[in-house]
Amino acid sequence: MTGPPSLDATLRARLLPETTRPELRSAARDLAAAAAGEVQGIVFFGSRRTQAARADVHSAYDMFVVVRGYRAAYTALHRAGRLAKRPWLLTALNHVLPPNQISLRLGDAPLHAKCSIITLEAFRRETSQRRRDHFTIGRLFQPSQILFAADDEVRERLVLALVSAHRETYRWGRPWLPRSFDADLYGRSLLALSLAREIRPEPEGRAEALWRAQREEQEPVFAALLGELRAAGELRPADAPGPGGMPAWSIVRPVGTLERLRLRVYFARSLVRATLRWIKHMLTFEGWLDYILRKVRRHAGEDIVLTERERRFPLLLLWPRLIRYLRGKNGKHP
Repeated sequence: MTGPPSLDATLRARLLPETTRPELRSAARDLAAAAAGEVQGIVFFGSRRTQAARADVHSAYDMFVVVRGYRAAYTALHRAGRLAKRPWLLTALNHVLPPNQISLRLGDAPLHAKCSIITLEAFRRETSQRRRDHFTIGRLFQPSQILFAADDEVRERLVLALVSAHRETYRWGRPWLPRSFDADLYGRSLLALSLAREIRPEPEGRAEALWRAQREEQEPVFAALLGELRAAGELRPADAPGPGGMPAWSIVRPVGTLERLRLRVYFARSLVRATLRWIKHMLTFEGWLDYILRKVRRHAGEDIVLTERERRFPLLLLWPRLIRYLRGKNGKHP
């Protein structure tokens, strides 16, 4: 008899689908060609991946672009006319709080890609227990797809990193799990926690909307993870099944004071790093000001009207105002 599918097996079918949408194939080919062999992998994620994006032509396609080296990749893209920013500047910034985010138009019918540039070493680290903050792993425990890999070895390393991103959810989410939970409540709870621990222009209820878009795909993934945790002795069956009749679980090891404190410090540090990363994105992302204003308008249904001086000197005049606005939209952390 065979047991239930493992997390690894469950995820592989989703990360490496047999078919890929034509516009994404075109974008991946275009980016790989423009970077002149410096791209090792492309991972598609975010609301476009789950089709949770609202019908808006300004909604970008989110991609992690794994490169061999920052300087060579940026130089190739600059030579290809895809980047106006200087390669030396982007390279220097990418070594501080990786990844950088850049804006590219890719494919035959150009789509707008928001590309997070990172090396394979950093990608693997930031989806593991050795990560420095929550930015990368907070995006990649959600549905993703490998659009491009330079070879089979790189593809396998990307898959293992994404499997790790899902396994790590239990480590960073334990103190905030309900007393008992099934796969649905597990995914729903950790998505809400992750979104609340960042400065994001999202309206109240966004986590629930994202989970509805992800649930069909992610519920079997988290069911497999919870099964592995049960086999490892981390979970025990709850007294009653989940609302949908799925197996429900409770944690075996109580959450200690030091573990709770360590994770609160982790999220606090991540929030500081995320705030600094936003400032960096202003320097790396072409048209960042109009992009973020459209994002706020799309998600929150509100306009931030800028004065002429704020548009001329956004780093000095707009940044404090924008941070106050985004913190207010996030509300209280759970």
